[in-house]
Amino acid sequence: MFKNWKILVIGAGTMGHSIAQKFAVNGFETTLTDQSEDQLKLAKKMITNNLATLVDLSEITKAEADKAEKMIIYETGFDKTAPDADLVVETIIENPDAKRALYNTLDKLCKPDCIFTSNTSALNIFEIAKEISHPERLIIAHWFNPPHIMPLVEVVIGSETSPETVDKVKNILLQIGKIPAIIKQYIPGFIINRLSVAIAREACHMIDQGWTTAEDIDAAIISTFGPRYPFEGHMELLDHVGWDVAKAVASFIHPQLCNSTGGNPVADDFVAKGFLGIKSGRGIKDYSNVDISELQQKRNIKIIKMLKAVKSLNA
Repeated sequence: MFKNWKILVIGAGTMGHSIAQKFAVNGFETTLTDQSEDQLKLAKKMITNNLATLVDLSEITKAEADKAEKMIIYETGFDKTAPDADLVVETIIENPDAKRALYNTLDKLCKPDCIFTSNTSALNIFEIAKEISHPERLIIAHWFNPPHIMPLVEVVIGSETSPETVDKVKNILLQIGKIPAIIKQYIPGFIINRLSVAIAREACHMIDQGWTTAEDIDAAIISTFGPRYPFEGHMELLDHVGWDVAKAVASFIHPQLCNSTGGNPVADDFVAKGFLGIKSGRGIKDYSNVDISELQQKRNIKIIKMLKAVKSLNA
């Protein structure tokens, strides 16, 4: 169905280069564009390194890696490639004005049946890009970092998104080995970020109250959620717990939970101190003497090995 589809990925940053790589590995001619020539050079280097890691871990062959590199075209503009694109993946900065301007430009350049997907993690792209002439082709496809490894893509349907667009996006994601999770309408945070923020709020509340530490919270999560989540989600877990037990526990705990709608005190403190995580050299942990590229590479390898184990477990 998608054999001759051409993919246009706009934005060659953390997400864009990896998404382009995933399509290329699966045989799609892919154009990766960015306004910055330096960013494109960096993206090309990162893709080469990513492919080498996949070869080392026997995820793909050397021949497949070489072929994938040849399937990617790097451009600082998209005027020439947009008219031939069948699927656009937008991964630019989370700025409404920038996204609105981009979609208005794409609307003029692309053919009417070209599908527009936004990788936004929070913004209501359906409101931002409401001026495009064919809103039935607009949809959110939110990938997770690193996109060429993480299986999930959240697919968010707009009020004017056509069933045909949903079906095509779902099936092309399945074809490249992704697991699409459908959200039937735009909701802030989609599935994962809503759950993640809820967990982070309670975890940081416990730290702020002095009840426990970040290290102990992570140890607790790794030692309970960690072994179970690879083969059962939280809703299925409650089947094993028993919904009567879950109801009773929740009725007691719900009133005790943090329900603040304001800022996160731990995050506020860390940001004020410049503790932004690995990018600043300090977060919960001290990364000042760590090679960040090596750290991220090791993390990617751990994810790949875990996914292999999960696949074997669920076979």
